[in-house]
Amino acid sequence: MISLVGLSKHYPSKTLFDNLSLKITLKERMAIVGPNGAGKSSLLKMIAGLLEPDAGQVVLPVGAKIGYLPQDLDVVSDRTAVHEVVGGDSGLRKIEDDMQRLEEEMSDADKLKPGALDRLLARYGDLQTLFSTLGGFEQEANARKILAGLNFSEQQMDTRVSQLSGGWRMRVALARTLVTQPDILLLDEPTNHLDIPSIEWLEEFLNDFAGSVLLISHDRTFMNHVVNGVIEIQQGRATVYHGNYDDYLSLRESQKEALESAYERQQAEIARIQSFVDRFRAKATKATQAQSRLKALEKIERIELESEAKTVRFKFPQPPRSGNIVLTLVEVQKHYADRMVIPSTNLTVHRGSKIALVGPNGAGKSTLLRIMAGVLKPDKGNRMPGTNVTLTYFAQHQLETLDPHHTVLEAMESVAPDTESQTKIRSLLGAFLFRQDEAYKKVSVLSGGEKSRLALARMLLVPSNFILLDEPTNHLDIASRECLEKALSAYSGTLAFITHDRHLIETIATDILEIVPGKITPFFHTPYPIYVEKKKLAAAESKVPESLAKSGSRPDTPREAAPADTRTGDRDVLKKKLERIELDIAEAEKTLGNLVSELDNPRFSEPLDYKAKSEKKKIAQKIEEARRRIASLSQEWEREASRLSA
Repeated sequence: MISLVGLSKHYPSKTLFDNLSLKITLKERMAIVGPNGAGKSSLLKMIAGLLEPDAGQVVLPVGAKIGYLPQDLDVVSDRTAVHEVVGGDSGLRKIEDDMQRLEEEMSDADKLKPGALDRLLARYGDLQTLFSTLGGFEQEANARKILAGLNFSEQQMDTRVSQLSGGWRMRVALARTLVTQPDILLLDEPTNHLDIPSIEWLEEFLNDFAGSVLLISHDRTFMNHVVNGVIEIQQGRATVYHGNYDDYLSLRESQKEALESAYERQQAEIARIQSFVDRFRAKATKATQAQSRLKALEKIERIELESEAKTVRFKFPQPPRSGNIVLTLVEVQKHYADRMVIPSTNLTVHRGSKIALVGPNGAGKSTLLRIMAGVLKPDKGNRMPGTNVTLTYFAQHQLETLDPHHTVLEAMESVAPDTESQTKIRSLLGAFLFRQDEAYKKVSVLSGGEKSRLALARMLLVPSNFILLDEPTNHLDIASRECLEKALSAYSGTLAFITHDRHLIETIATDILEIVPGKITPFFHTPYPIYVEKKKLAAAESKVPESLAKSGSRPDTPREAAPADTRTGDRDVLKKKLERIELDIAEAEKTLGNLVSELDNPRFSEPLDYKAKSEKKKIAQKIEEARRRIASLSQEWEREASRLSA
């Protein structure tokens, strides 16, 4: 059990916590959520023992081993990545140092007193046993396994940390935390700097992790896949919700509606009593009753509604209409030194498309987006913009282009057209939470989230019908991400974007452009969930069935010269696969029918209470999932049927 007892933390400008108490059972995986500045990171630091509360205490299980990953830890080391990760376990390193010291003492046995060598050997044997029990001999193998999960190549694992970029150094810090196998794992924004494959690997790691996990994240898909509870920090109080992040939102909304209903009932009752008091206070026959009601009114414990948190609110200005073809790339190539980053690529972007570029870090996503934006010239091939195309490009390192000496207002004015009024600029800044005097803050003192909001605000000064975004959600909290998501959904122009926020891709993308080293594959008119399903099916098909492995053949290999019995075996495999797919389709259609019938239930007739609304929404989501599954299975059936025919 992790117990937080009466925690208080005060600063001159604000109070983070005041008598906060909380109990977290072991083996829980909890997300800590709340508005920026609520004290989420401070709470993690207190549990890690790195920040002292002004009052109260943190009580941890005796001997509990803590692994803590801060949000912006930059590892600076001349050791290789793998040795830096292995060096993260201070307990094992101490045992290893003690063993090395004993080895040095035993190497000079002639100088030892009688019996000393035996004692040293016995001590060395004990340390060696302890080192083995704690997994010391497997630690480098474990470190390499974790680094591989975080997308390190063998070459990168053996590269000095000082030679790695900031994002890769952050991954080393994460791996160093994970390899220690702590009892309690504290992670502050662990998915920052991770690509989607690495985030998915981390999800699997945390779901298999035997200890407790407390994490802070702005990635709602990650939280949905990992956590089984949410701790909300709000106005110095902590409230625990069971379930994943979506469950938390649902419960939170339910509680909010119940509180609002109770507030309205109480206000009506207060108004009724106050009306009686006002009417009869001056009448002698009713004065005693009026006085009694007034006292009752004063004793009522007033329900207070939570103040609405300030959130970013904006929409992209509707742009002038472009031609049907927005951009054409013809046999575009790009090399860096002797490495081919963008192989010969042909691409046509049509008006209204919203294309997500996906793939591992380092595969060339940002390079291709920069070529599409016209800020990087290809080595070969042509980039041809369409008719009436106006373009805005948001670079991955956009925040670094902000002049630190500018005020927020000056940063806006530096990119605003001459005709733009001060009123519109100030109004736009207000929508991004830069209100009144905050417009005169220097860029140099802004937080990462504030800089991201400012960079987005600058984009809105000139209407564009083709927007290209490279990691626009970095440093944005969940509320700001949701606002960006709504703005992009409503945007009528064309969009190409890179993000590791899978929820944003699922919500926005109409097309997927997959970029892996040496290969670019478009998935047009393919929502992200369908793309993911296709990748899973392709991965499953790439595994050689045992019957085919014995013959040395693969199901997707041309078989023009294959013996007749092998072809017969392949046909049998494909027939069985088609039968399985048909059964799956039938089952999915039955599920869909049941869900549609359930939605027709009279209990979902208007008006609906919150519980019914929530249930109806969940059924509608399941219906959409069932339809997607049927579509995916039907495509798979057609593909396999074609292979059987061939």
